[in-house]
Amino acid sequence: MYSAKFENSAKARVEDVDASFKELVEVCRNIKGMNVDEALNFLDEVIAGKRAVRFYSHNKKMAHRRELGGKKGRYPKKAARIVKQVLFNALSNARQKNMAEDKLFVVHAAANKKRTYARLQPKGRRIRHDYETARVEIILIERQEANKNKKEAGKHGNEKH
Repeated sequence: MYSAKFENSAKARVEDVDASFKELVEVCRNIKGMNVDEALNFLDEVIAGKRAVRFYSHNKKMAHRRELGGKKGRYPKKAARIVKQVLFNALSNARQKNMAEDKLFVVHAAANKKRTYARLQPKGRRIRHDYETARVEIILIERQEANKNKKEAGKHGNEKH
């Protein structure tokens, strides 16, 4: 069950990922609204360490990045790899549905904390470290529907009274 519903869409999802859900959330937030090609290029640059991901939350005492215009950010390579794989899966599902690849864009990208497992240190030490897993979901739709709505809104907005 996806958290968002769209008609004529391609979806992909991965569960129980061993990665920081906070970093996954920020990577998803940065690619939301991009074309698929732009999103893949962005993720490739993040994995290569050439481009920073802007962190909107979970950013206390985080360094500022010049390439982000002084905003806070990091290079979450593991999270970018996971999101890229989910994006490839969604793209494959879109191809299976015969959707036009050049018009696809990311309409929904989300990550959530999934499960928390308690990990105790051995030899009777009572130090607990939680092992957390995450879920990532991406939904793609074709851009032409959104462009039609914008054109109609533009026609009505330009009329002189």
